[in-house]
Amino acid sequence: MDGSLTSERARTQRLEVHALRSLVENGLREHMPFDQIRALPKTEWREACKIQKDLFELFKSSEFTAEVVNRAKEMTPHLDPTELETLELRWAAVKARMAAHEAVAAIPAQQAETACHEAEAMLRKIRLGNPAPDAENKPSSEEVAVQEPEGLAHLGQVDTASPLLTPGVALITGRITAKTLYAQRDAALSQPVDEAFSGIADQVKVERIYGQDLFGTAVRMCRKQTSRQGSKDQKLKSVALFIYTTGVQLVTDIRTHHIESFARILRDELPKTYWKAPREQSLTFKELREINVSTSDAKIGLAAASIERHVTALKSVMTYARREGHHVPFLLRIAGLVPQDPRTEAEKRAVFTETDVQRLFAHPLWSGCKNKLRRHQPGQQVFKDHHYWINLILALTGARRGEIAGLLAMDVLAEGGIPYVYIRPNHLRGLKKVHCKRRIPLHPQILELGFLDFVESARDRGAIALFPEAIPARSRAPESISEHATAIYNEKFGDGLDHIWRECLTRALDGNPERYTFHSLRHYVNDTLLNLRAADGMTKLVNDTDRRDLLGHQPIDVNEATYRREEKPLGPLFEVVKLLPCLAKVGS
Repeated sequence: MDGSLTSERARTQRLEVHALRSLVENGLREHMPFDQIRALPKTEWREACKIQKDLFELFKSSEFTAEVVNRAKEMTPHLDPTELETLELRWAAVKARMAAHEAVAAIPAQQAETACHEAEAMLRKIRLGNPAPDAENKPSSEEVAVQEPEGLAHLGQVDTASPLLTPGVALITGRITAKTLYAQRDAALSQPVDEAFSGIADQVKVERIYGQDLFGTAVRMCRKQTSRQGSKDQKLKSVALFIYTTGVQLVTDIRTHHIESFARILRDELPKTYWKAPREQSLTFKELREINVSTSDAKIGLAAASIERHVTALKSVMTYARREGHHVPFLLRIAGLVPQDPRTEAEKRAVFTETDVQRLFAHPLWSGCKNKLRRHQPGQQVFKDHHYWINLILALTGARRGEIAGLLAMDVLAEGGIPYVYIRPNHLRGLKKVHCKRRIPLHPQILELGFLDFVESARDRGAIALFPEAIPARSRAPESISEHATAIYNEKFGDGLDHIWRECLTRALDGNPERYTFHSLRHYVNDTLLNLRAADGMTKLVNDTDRRDLLGHQPIDVNEATYRREEKPLGPLFEVVKLLPCLAKVGS
């Protein structure tokens, strides 16, 4: 037997360490603060509170005080502590005990004596000014200095000399720049995946030890998540920004003041655009900040939503680090760190009015242009390509841009005489959420304008993608279009439409002062359906269930989510779609 802990004892040991750290950080108190309790799984709350109460009673006892004083006198024979010094000794002993408890889970029994020496050395260092121990029985101060890092390495605790790192990851020792951060991130992305159980009984791994580096922890967290790749990449970018602006590379080194500094820098000092130019990627944050000193205030500082996203990402990494067994000394509270956005939720995204929608689709691209190269100039020609159809369908269905831009030719179907588009994941693009999969009946105006003929023509050509021009360039290769795998969700799918779309907005709406976007069309459809009323002015014409089904919104309860057919009836949804106003100026 090597003295290693059983899983049950290891659990108790971990809770004792948690309680001891609570006492050290919050002072001697019988009850554990709720913030400290919440850091543990609910199943461990009661036991942790009991352990803290027992430790509190122990540390307040006269027996414990006497033992501490006697031990101190063994180290310093002529010590005659005052009442204040006795209190300080007792407090130092609590801290030393905490360190010893953290050690015992990782140090084999045959090294226990070394661990004891280290705990005593810590006690001397904390309160007794490091007096020289007896030369015959105790290691010298120089020996303690050499032994301590080795002991800490055994503990898996933070040690600036040799912290525990993810395989392949090295700490940045010089300039922290975008380039050095990208290199560290790529090393973390290359870390091996945990090996599965081999099936051999004596090869079971009871404990796993993970690196303390932020990037390694973030990568392991992202691998466990089912969110889209864009969200995972954003979390890694948040980690990169945190290291870039604070210099902290280990999750176990993060303290409250680092998070506060991070949020403040994002708000007051970080340029809105950064790391775009190759030269900027070789600059430290201090150098980048100095270059942007003369930049106007309008170009400095991120929006409140962006700051919240970055801070929330750090919080999720810290929470995950606790799950891996690392000591994170505090629970991050976002409240107060993120500046309040003065806008209401409705004000954050412009919603088209019906008048502005009609003005937009009276633009020559839809009503008639001069020729294919001069689509912003009025004329007699209408070119029914991806620019024409995708925007039109968005205004008459409320779908997301990527959902329509990524349609396959086989996704336009009919049932019971009702043509519809089938929004489902494919090899070109995934969906934002599982409940986004749905069938959307086509508006009568879309049919009148010849959309089904457009689809039939694509099928006759053997086209797989209905709008191949809208596919991101890297996915347009024939081998990509013929794949049958399912792609991840990409919120930027269809970005190739942006330039002409923005030009249409600017020209049709006198500069687009409302700052409408593609997504404003989806908000317009939702707003229109919410506000449709019967003749009495009160009765809603569209029930909320049908509206959510049409737009692919999340069901609100178990009846909508579970006790229904996966494919919703097209009849009611078709009646809803027909209520959307036709676009009067669109030419055929």
